Amino acid sequence: MNVLFIGYGRMGSAIGEAWLATGLVDAISAVDPHQHPGLRATLYPDLQAVTQQPFDLIVIAVKPDKVCSVAASLPDAICKGAVVISVAAGITTEALDHALSRRCPVIRAMPNTPVLVNAGCTGLYADARLDDARRALVSQLFDSVGRSYWLEQERLLDAVTAISGSGPAYYHLFSEALAQAGVLLGLAPQLALDLASQTALGAARQQTREDANIVDLRTAVTSPNGTTAAAIGVFEQDQALRHLIEAATQAAYRRSQELSADANTGG
Repeated sequence: MNVLFIGYGRMGSAIGEAWLATGLVDAISAVDPHQHPGLRATLYPDLQAVTQQPFDLIVIAVKPDKVCSVAASLPDAICKGAVVISVAAGITTEALDHALSRRCPVIRAMPNTPVLVNAGCTGLYADARLDDARRALVSQLFDSVGRSYWLEQERLLDAVTAISGSGPAYYHLFSEALAQAGVLLGLAPQLALDLASQTALGAARQQTREDANIVDLRTAVTSPNGTTAAAIGVFEQDQALRHLIEAATQAAYRRSQELSADANTGG
């Protein structure tokens, strides 16, 4: 399988290098004049310089306002037989189809930043023209940098953005606040940060086990009248933490919808 990346920044190169490591991808070409050396991709400064054709997958990883113009500029020889994957937020499959003149099946992918450490979470949506074999292959590719999840409705990508796309920042903020609380309790700043970060890692590994039940995991730590119960009681008073999280994710969801509307109307 030969893959073309248009845009090969930090996230794109992490995904591409992981794909090469799986053996599912034979070669990656990348259009990005600013990329650093040392990667296994063959780098080109622009589309006109791409010599390998055709490609099995074309990944468009540029800013949302550039996606449709890039899609429209793809030569027929490059597109023939390819699937186009957009990792840009907000650009709908309808807009991509229009820009491509329906020359290729299209997929929208919403990966998050932990793909950089092979622990990502990617929401996927495809138009009806994508066959089962290529759908399964795309699943394998994104599973190589974490876990992938196919969505039946495109509008749910806004919810994926609010939960997992933006979600790493939520956990980073919580760890930051937890570390700051540790400093107030007398811990050295680096020790407090290490404790918060390692605790987050351990909890995440427990949560992602196949037999995990998050409620059971929480209650197993929360002994009646113990230290954890005292802290959880503060978080759960009037369901304050849950209401705050709901309000925050609703705000992210609405903003994702607004950005999508703007991107597809030229706003």
